[in-house]
Amino acid sequence: MRTVLCLLLSLGLAGCAARTPGLAPALPASGAALPQLAAPPQESLETFMAKVRKLAAEARPQRSAAMTVEGHDPRLAAALAAASIRPAPETFRMVAGEYHRLGIADRAHEYLNRAIALNPQDAATYDALARMWRDWGFPNVALGDAYRAVYYAPSSPGARNTLGTIFQALGKREFARVQYERALQLDPSAAYALNNLCYGWILDGDARRAAAACLQALQLEPGLAAASNNLGLAYAAAGQFDAARAAFDSSKDRAAALYNLGIVHLARRHYSDAIKAFQAAQAVRPAMRLAAARERQAATLSRAGGEE
Repeated sequence: MRTVLCLLLSLGLAGCAARTPGLAPALPASGAALPQLAAPPQESLETFMAKVRKLAAEARPQRSAAMTVEGHDPRLAAALAAASIRPAPETFRMVAGEYHRLGIADRAHEYLNRAIALNPQDAATYDALARMWRDWGFPNVALGDAYRAVYYAPSSPGARNTLGTIFQALGKREFARVQYERALQLDPSAAYALNNLCYGWILDGDARRAAAACLQALQLEPGLAAASNNLGLAYAAAGQFDAARAAFDSSKDRAAALYNLGIVHLARRHYSDAIKAFQAAQAVRPAMRLAAARERQAATLSRAGGEE
């Protein structure tokens, strides 16, 4: 059992990026378990954006020989239109989020800096900058912006949560827990902070506390896919493999659940089952390179005769 736990943790060490609407993280390059931290929903401009999208849909863009990503991606085009009509930190953050989604780092950074120029004390923009640097693999750079976000919004549970994820990415899990617990003090319904506590306990090898935190998160927010996946990892680390499968099956993020199920099979040296799980994950999400890489790894190990 200790071997299974160590393998699960070694495969999951890079999974400390938070999923945040508008600033979705890239998958970790190491091939670890999918990121299973969560972040709070942020205020939206739904009414305003609905009008902007309508205007953007009715507009007739000029055709050019070279199509730009701005003219090709409707979500980015709508965000840019909103920022043009109403320049403000929140609209610039939306543009930055869309560029970040598309992997255009310099433009995302540019728009966040433009938001700061409009309001140098805007905590939400510092929080977005911190998450951006963290998601790009530079948590050390992110730390300063995360502290600025907490300084300008000391009562924000989201800012505390972001700071916690950055400490966790830096390997300072005790400091991370302090921030998650502070977020919960500020907002006892913060399921995302409980989920992040769960993931931290998984990394510390405390499956019991991890499962308890994830179960509490799911009580608060039953549809939180990251918590379902983390609960599965916690059960697997404790050797409760039937419970782990049930937790993965309850996740709304089917591709992530299948991937993590494959990781569990891989850790147990059930390579044929791992291959099937990774193939199923790719069927749900064809661009999932991590699943393809792990499928190849499982196939190589299977051919070597290490199946249990």
